[in-house]
Formats: sequence, C-alpha cells, structure tokens
Amino acid sequence: MENVKLNPRDVFGEILLELGEKDKNIMAVSCDSGAGSGMSAFKEHLPQQFLEVGISEQNAIGVCAGLADSGRTPIVSAIAPFISMRCFEQIRNDVGYANKNVKIIASSTGLAHSNLGSTHQAIEDMALLRTVPNMVIFNPGDGYEVEMCLRKAAACKGPFYIRMPRHSVEMPLPPEQRNFEVGKAETLLDTGKDITILVTGTLNREALEAGKVLSEKGYGVRVINFTTVQPLDKKTIRALYRSSKIMCTVEEHITTGGFGSSVLESVADIKENTPVYLIGIAAGAIQTGPYNELLKYHGLTSDKLAETIESYMKI
Repeated sequence: MENVKLNPRDVFGEILLELGEKDKNIMAVSCDSGAGSGMSAFKEHLPQQFLEVGISEQNAIGVCAGLADSGRTPIVSAIAPFISMRCFEQIRNDVGYANKNVKIIASSTGLAHSNLGSTHQAIEDMALLRTVPNMVIFNPGDGYEVEMCLRKAAACKGPFYIRMPRHSVEMPLPPEQRNFEVGKAETLLDTGKDITILVTGTLNREALEAGKVLSEKGYGVRVINFTTVQPLDKKTIRALYRSSKIMCTVEEHITTGGFGSSVLESVADIKENTPVYLIGIAAGAIQTGPYNELLKYHGLTSDKLAETIESYMKI
C-alpha cells in the first residue's frame, strides 16, 4: 500500500462512529465544535450518545467527569487551545487527580489555525498537560496515528489527551510498515549514528525527509517517531543518546516544556557529552498566515530542518 494523505478529522469521525456503534457507553461531547472536529456522522447516527454543551469547555470537563462516574466513556472535543488552557483547572482536578475515564480531543493543534493568530494556535498545551497526573498524552501526526490513538484511548481506562492535527499530511511510511504501541518509539529511518532526530506529531514526515537529505550527504541518521509523549519511551531515548554524536528533537510546539524538554529530562543524569538541540517554536510566537508558510517561518519544513541540523554537526 502506498503512502496516502488522510484528513485527520475524517478519520477521527469514522472511527468514533464505529466505536460508538459497538459500545453504547461511549458518549461524544461537543463544545460547539462537533462538526469542525468530525463528530457530525456520530451525531446523526447516534444522537442518544451525543451531547452538545455549547461554548463552555470548563463545564464540559465537569460533565465528562460525571459521565465517567456513571460508567460512560466520554470523548470530548474542542479547539485545542480552549480545551486545554481555558479549562486546565478542571482537567487537573476533575480528570487528572481524580483519574477519571475521560478522553480529551484537542482539535487543530499547533499552528493549524494559522490565520486566526496566537489565540487559536495551540503551541503550549503539551507543556501544561504533561503536569497533569495520570494523563496519557498522544500526539498523532497523520491519519494512521489518529486512528490508532483513538482506538487505544477508547479501549483503556483513565484520562487521555489527544492532540489531533487539522491538515491532511502524507504518512511517513505506509500503514503496513508502521508499528504503533503505547509508550514506545517507532523507527522511521536508520542509516547510522551520527545524528538522531526525535520527532513527534505533525512533523514526522518533514523530519523523515530531512533525515533522508542528511543521509544522502553522508551522515548516519536515525529518525525516531514518538506518538506517545506521556508516558515517554525513556529507555529508547537513553540508549539512542548514548550512541549518538548529536541528538535533535522536532515538534510543532514551543520548545519550553514540551516534547524536547521531556527528552532532556530523560537524559539529564547521563554523564555524556552528547549535545541535544531542541527544534520547535519560540515561546510567545504571534505570527499569522498560511499554515505552510508559518512552518517555513519557524524552520519546521524538511529543507529548513536539514539545514539547521547539519549546522549543529559543524559546531
């Protein structure tokens, strides 16, 4: 099967409906964003399992905690910055500390709402959610990963936060070559041990292409994908760190407190001289414009990544 481009919201909607038909305890909860996140088919076919709470994300989290207490599996979706930042206290207290079976779908993460500015861009959410106890954080980058994450979250008890991408992105590898496992890293490329690129989310394809460019230039490159940000595959990270000349992390998120920070925390006690470089978005970024142009501006396209990473090898 060739690599394909899948709309993440279409995949989410299709799998959500399938899961809801099989399990009547699954409840889809919308914060006036059901259509935008892919819940329309679910609402049409399973109206008795659909709940619209309106533009009230804080209330939605409380409602979901109550649904979980009654034996339901609530899957709540809203635009990423609102469902993560606006109701952080409710997520922390009612879902995290209480360890409730609530699945939070953060729709259109990172720079996805590029033209709407920093109010609608979600580039700090992982830093926040990483501090919530009991929270599993999935950061899928393509349609395949969205499906795997949703299926796993629905099948497991406890709180999950899924950063759902908005734009259709070509998968880095065909589905039959993928290997999704909760809390485990996935190797996308391995041509040697000079450069190790650790990537999460929407930039997996860009990181892979950058790795191929660097490999063609004669560098040994490993590109490792992390769909699960929490719990993190620290064992793999530590082994890669010890065998690399340099290590780079790549994420569509600020470099403060996100995936790169979690990688640094994982290797902080290792007495080695391997430098780790964090590639992402600077905190406080306020740029607006077309999505792909913003990625390029922040140096997150494959050509920019290859250029930046090669410069680190020359330091």
